[in-house]
Amino acid sequence: MKRIDLAKIKTRRMSRRRSKVDKKQFAARLSVGGLSDFIDSLPDLLKARDLKSLISRIEKARTRKKPIIWMFGAHILKAGLVPLLCEIIKQGMAQQISTNNAVLIHDLELAFFGRTSEDVDRALVAGEFGMTADTAELYSQVVELAAKSDIGLGEAAGRFIAAQARHKSGSVFAAAHRQRIAATVHVAIGTDVVNCHQSFDGAAVGRASQIDFEIFCYNVARLKNGGVALNFGSAVIMPEVFLKAIAVARNLDSRFGKFTTANFDMITHYRPRQNIIRRPQLLGAQTYDFTGHHEIMLPLLWAGIKDRLNLTT
Repeated sequence: MKRIDLAKIKTRRMSRRRSKVDKKQFAARLSVGGLSDFIDSLPDLLKARDLKSLISRIEKARTRKKPIIWMFGAHILKAGLVPLLCEIIKQGMAQQISTNNAVLIHDLELAFFGRTSEDVDRALVAGEFGMTADTAELYSQVVELAAKSDIGLGEAAGRFIAAQARHKSGSVFAAAHRQRIAATVHVAIGTDVVNCHQSFDGAAVGRASQIDFEIFCYNVARLKNGGVALNFGSAVIMPEVFLKAIAVARNLDSRFGKFTTANFDMITHYRPRQNIIRRPQLLGAQTYDFTGHHEIMLPLLWAGIKDRLNLTT
């Protein structure tokens, strides 16, 4: 069958690309004080009651040393929430972060260039969308490190960024590396700009992402009897990966269940509704579903947790 020749694509450097998001626009870290009183003052009804209950369950999971898993999509980074994610990791409130491949791409750009998110409409018309050579080169180096060390993409990204990036303090993967927690990346071939480049090694990426899936399954199995899994803004990849992980956990342990899940997104999507909310209920999970903008909901949740546990910056 005939195939396109990716060696013929015309690339450009990051210095020539217009980016819509700069780290200067990111959220600031919050000081402890007052937010728990505000949340307690909310009515004990509907989503306000759910938010209080979720914060309480996260608090109990930390006290009982049960894992708290944060799953998220790339919009979380583009909404300026990297500093809060790094703080959550640093404070020990995440035992695993799990993402789609787009998160790794944006995290690399932020760590090395301090900006990300190209203007898709303008670049598409110009025939330049996804053709940033720097991004593809950095991604290939992460994949090469993963293959050489026989580790997952998330761990390789953390090592690579922590060792070489100028803005490594603003990287969620570097933060996970520093705290020695699991970071996993779950790849779908053809969904990301790096797939447009000849340097993309599908075999190596597939191997590294499979390692990450096995790590993800290990920690999902540890959710049993009190752990918490949160999904922010991943509409397809993470809900599907999470479903397969709980299937593995249940297959290996018929008593796996009784954990907590919560989905946060700007609109309701089918897969999160089924795989984060409805199906975990079949295993005795307590589930929550929140609709709202990430740049408001994640800071609100984190402020409530931080204030309740009196965590200092």
